[in-house]
Amino acid sequence: MEQVRKNEHEFTWTTIRSVAELGRLRMGAMEEFLSDYPRGLQQGRYVDGELPVLPFADGQFDLALCSHLLFLYSEQLSEDFHVASLRELSRVAREVRVFPLLELGARTSRHLHAVIARLAAEGYSVAIIPVPYEFQCGGNEMIRVRNNRDRSR
Repeated sequence: MEQVRKNEHEFTWTTIRSVAELGRLRMGAMEEFLSDYPRGLQQGRYVDGELPVLPFADGQFDLALCSHLLFLYSEQLSEDFHVASLRELSRVAREVRVFPLLELGARTSRHLHAVIARLAAEGYSVAIIPVPYEFQCGGNEMIRVRNNRDRSR
């Protein structure tokens, strides 16, 4: 939260009104997750895995969502990591959506256009789609990736 305070100018404070409110929302989400985790683990709702290799079958899901990892940490995660991760997400799901497309500092990810070009060259359908939500200034787009290998699905 201290980093958000230092960079308040990089955010739009309309849906979430303040750094303090953001802190309360994040703490509430964390507490809800932690209270559910033991039961969810026992029921198989939480699975240990990490990109770029996931422990799921081909086409196991209709939709894979990735929020605030890919593109956001472009300085820490390479272009190759992004491409491999999107290939893997596309392997396990018919459609992949990633939000936001900004890296830290509220700048368009340094990898975005190269990743799109590489996936498109491999036959993936890739589109940048506007979304009706913006928290980071300029962060109102997602990427949608579809693997065209199985058009019948």
